[in-house]
Amino acid sequence: MSARLATRGSELALWQASRAREALGGTPELVVVDSRGDRDLTTELARFGSIGIFTVEVDRAVLDGRADVGVHSLKDMTTTLQDGVVLAGVLERGAVEDCLVSREPGWTLAGLPEGARVGTGSQRRGAMLLAARPDLELVPIRGNVATRAERVAAGDVDATVLARAGLTRLGMEHLITEVLDVDRFLPAVGQGIVGLTCRADDADTRARLEAEVRDASAWACARAERAFLRAVQGGCNAPIGGHATLDGDGTLRLRGRVLSLDGQRAHERAIEGPQGDAESIGTRLADALLADGAGELIAEARARAESDG
Repeated sequence: MSARLATRGSELALWQASRAREALGGTPELVVVDSRGDRDLTTELARFGSIGIFTVEVDRAVLDGRADVGVHSLKDMTTTLQDGVVLAGVLERGAVEDCLVSREPGWTLAGLPEGARVGTGSQRRGAMLLAARPDLELVPIRGNVATRAERVAAGDVDATVLARAGLTRLGMEHLITEVLDVDRFLPAVGQGIVGLTCRADDADTRARLEAEVRDASAWACARAERAFLRAVQGGCNAPIGGHATLDGDGTLRLRGRVLSLDGQRAHERAIEGPQGDAESIGTRLADALLADGAGELIAEARARAESDG
């Protein structure tokens, strides 16, 4: 059975689509779509938890029959998908860490000059940067990986924070000046995972993805992390980090953190359980954090984003 793969046209998106193509075997056709997020980053990303701006058109191509499979960066996907679309497969997870890309090769986060200008469009990254270095000046920057790296090279900002997976996949590891510790810099939900969607009623494609393109470890971690984000009612750009790991004995461990935008307040918890309970682990972690008061921090961030947007 042939499969048409819908993807965005960015270099990183095409890399992801090529790996999905390899996993499915043969030479599936790539259907390149233009996403609303690519067309209007400034307007759309400024909105808190904007509704799948990098993914909605890809899945629309699947829904209207132009493609059979949608290829996504999982961290960009909303936790509730469009009606008629299901997440059916995931590739093996790549690196989960965030990385500092600095103007000077020797600069680490601790070694940045006082008051350094750090570019980011992520509330999560901004909050964690300020938690570590309250003196930093955060500068909103948008664009793909190469565009943001170019802003650093041009001196528009002193540094930026990017996902290690994206830099590695694009052959840009040489730009990394520090790999940020996961314990201090908790990644975004789904970071490093490529997700594959299909129509809910397309039984053949769904069965093929489940059988051939569903890495067991990445799938369990994705289910737990996405259930956590969905239950805590945070958007994909909220000041929330979540990271699951799976031990060899099938024990899944999930950590979650919700921060204030200035990074000075945070609620964090960890929970574990059997791999088969991935979604309930995520829900229980969210419930615990909300009971601690995390909802107040999320509401503050949402209000700030709405006033800025």
